[in-house]
Amino acid sequence: MTDDTNGDEAVDLTRTTIELDREVWREVRSDAVADGANVSEKLEEVLVDYYGVDR
Repeated sequence: MTDDTNGDEAVDLTRTTIELDREVWREVRSDAVADGANVSEKLEEVLVDYYGVDR
C-alpha cells in the first residue's frame, strides 16, 4: 500500500496486526514514549536494527 504523507513524497507502507505479550507491549510503548515516537515507529526501528536493513 502506498501512503502519501505530505502530498509530494509517496512512502511504501504495509499495515499489519500482531499479537504481543502484554509485558512486551508495555516495554515497547514505554520506550516509544520516551523517544517521542509512536509504537509503530519504535517497532520499525527495532526490526530495522535486528535485520540490518539499510534505509
